[in-house]
Amino acid sequence: METASTKTQKFILKLFPEIMVKGSSAKRQMVGQLYNNLVKLLERFSPDIKVKKFSDKIEVVTPVNVVIEVRQTLLDTPGIEQVLEALQFNDMDSLDKIKVQVSEVMTHVIDGKTFVVRVKRSGKHPYNSTKIEQTVGGYMLAHSSAKGVDLHNPEVTIRLELINNQLNIITTKHVGLAGFPLGTQGDILSLMSGGFDSTIASYLTMKRGMKTHFIFFNLGGIAHEIGVKQVALYLWSKFGASHRVKFISVPFDNVIEEIFRSTHETYMGVTLKRLMLLAAEKVADEMEIDALLTGESVAQVSSQTLRNLALIDQVTNKLILRPLATMNKPDIINMANTIGTRRFAENMPEYCGV
Repeated sequence: METASTKTQKFILKLFPEIMVKGSSAKRQMVGQLYNNLVKLLERFSPDIKVKKFSDKIEVVTPVNVVIEVRQTLLDTPGIEQVLEALQFNDMDSLDKIKVQVSEVMTHVIDGKTFVVRVKRSGKHPYNSTKIEQTVGGYMLAHSSAKGVDLHNPEVTIRLELINNQLNIITTKHVGLAGFPLGTQGDILSLMSGGFDSTIASYLTMKRGMKTHFIFFNLGGIAHEIGVKQVALYLWSKFGASHRVKFISVPFDNVIEEIFRSTHETYMGVTLKRLMLLAAEKVADEMEIDALLTGESVAQVSSQTLRNLALIDQVTNKLILRPLATMNKPDIINMANTIGTRRFAENMPEYCGV
């Protein structure tokens, strides 16, 4: 925001810490990927959105009429640790200008409360961060009905960033999705049933930067397929829309009939899972994908004992990821609640008659 009257909103995006500790070329590639993802995702809302990348952050300046959509997209994009909302003022080349501007914008926040001013500074200035904090804090105290300055346990923290002569006043701080930018960790094929487990497993791999494709083994006809497509579309739209992915549907009712005809009841569950992996492996080979994803959790059902999982895995040479292996069902349901997939999972018919 260049002046108080211009109708733009600035977001400062802090990167996931695991990105920051990578070597310089890996870090550059990841920040570049996140930048490209954001450009693609945000161009849907307005051609006037500006995305700018730095070595340790990305800034987005957006017209205020699309600020709600932009904010939500930033919060749902893997790779972002924090989303800071900021007001931007240029030509802040003196302490007097800075203290007046901050006081003008933020005085209403500190009325009747204790506060502290915190500054991050980069560039050349004749004063250090502590001097800015003291000057701005003293001026605001004198020109407001604040209770006082409290350096240790303030009710309000005024956060400022001064980059050369550009002042950013941080107004709100959101927790981002974290994880790695989508597209930095290769592709994976998710065995998707549409229930709680496979949905959350897919969300976790997307959040970790993997381009997650979906394969669905149809045991229950067209209604089941539509339900699974809906939840896959929701997941992709919310967390993965920067990349195109495939949804593959495999008719499996004949396989079920054959299992019933030729397999002892004790082995039906394990046999079905093995056949699903076998088919998924063939599809993954065609798509040049190295890893498969399932929502299995140890001991949740009889086919998910360690021995049975080991037996199931022997049918394929692919890497199989099971991010929910040690998670408890209530935690999985809570996560589905948080990301908005619970309603899909609860309405998904349980077709695995085996």
